[in-house]
Amino acid sequence: MCFYYAIVKTNAASLIKNRVTDATQLEMFQEYHIVSGFGHPVMPVITGEKPGIVQCFHWGYIPGRTRNREQAEQFLKSYNTLNAKGETLFSSRLYSEAAIKRRCLVLCSGFFEWRHQNVKGKSKPEKYPFYITLRNDELFVFGGVWDSFTDKETGEVYNTYSIITTEANPLMAVVHNSKNRMPLIIDPADATKWLDPNTSENEITALIKPFDTKKMRANPIRKINPFMLDKSNTPEVTAYYPYPELIEILDPEMFYLNLADER
Repeated sequence: MCFYYAIVKTNAASLIKNRVTDATQLEMFQEYHIVSGFGHPVMPVITGEKPGIVQCFHWGYIPGRTRNREQAEQFLKSYNTLNAKGETLFSSRLYSEAAIKRRCLVLCSGFFEWRHQNVKGKSKPEKYPFYITLRNDELFVFGGVWDSFTDKETGEVYNTYSIITTEANPLMAVVHNSKNRMPLIIDPADATKWLDPNTSENEITALIKPFDTKKMRANPIRKINPFMLDKSNTPEVTAYYPYPELIEILDPEMFYLNLADER
């Protein structure tokens, strides 16, 4: 799953080297240290129709048959389309056409997920937030699908997207232990193939897989109030925060840990 992520203009060397985008396009979007999909924000993506060009779409997929904004809002109240399950992408009535014709890349610098862990003396599992990035701290991309609809009353065009998810890799299995899922991270070397309309269904399916754990890193962070994200939208939201009760289950090869703080 992926309902919260960050988009900060960090090093984009790999994306530029692989011609996913260029330095001038990185000036086209606003930075967020944390953003929630539940507000359906407008976020930077790159589509196969305009490769290399950063566009800003609404997060929360809405099908093209939608007739107006009121119908769109009702659809989003009824369905959570922030994520699309990769394993059923081509069999989904909602996403199958987009999987073939309208794939996109979602720019990201890191994302947030929660570990559920039983704590002595508490009836419900405690939730511990983590911030996950690439080990080299570079900007990267999620694989996504998109669609657009035209409001028949106003003529306004709305572009929307969903982030594809896949099964968790070993790092994300520790972090997102309640669901064992993770967003689909596309290697920069495969990004143009993901967008290419000539890429076959079999080739697309082969790209829908867990990302290499060795290229990722995570760190526990201070607990977040989802109703006060405006005040949390600072670099401090992703800063390392120690939880001594987690030290035994966090492998320092995968997680950033300040062991002196943990003890």
